[in-house]
Amino acid sequence: MLIRPVDDKGFTLIEALLVLSIVIIVSSVSLLQLRPLHESKKMDQFLEQLQNDIFYSQQYSISHNERTKIYFDVNGSFYRLNKGTVNEGVFIRRVDPAIQIQLTTLGSTLSFTSNGNVYRAGEIRFKYRDTTYVVTFLLGKGRFYVTKR
Repeated sequence: MLIRPVDDKGFTLIEALLVLSIVIIVSSVSLLQLRPLHESKKMDQFLEQLQNDIFYSQQYSISHNERTKIYFDVNGSFYRLNKGTVNEGVFIRRVDPAIQIQLTTLGSTLSFTSNGNVYRAGEIRFKYRDTTYVVTFLLGKGRFYVTKR
């Protein structure tokens, strides 16, 4: 009678469970690190979208040769783009409720003339958590910049 040696090239159940538990722990730690990253990018994404909408409003004014207005609503957490003198709506953009719109010298309306210039200079503030972002609009050619306070 010929006895074959036992083939012990596989893993035991304990070894497999140990490796699986280590993988689960490492992946959960990495997922916990992603949450603050998502929160920090929320304001960056909002400011980038606002910048694109401001440029769109300016380009719309130039290409259609009519005045446009971006109206900021403090209570409803949104802003909308209106065109012409009858204030026909072009789009409405919702703002995350965690981002507070604070009206200052600009007021609630940012207007572009038919040649793309800002109608009135001023600033508007957006507060997210304990950080305030100030968007300042300068006269002429629709220039603006964002500062963090």
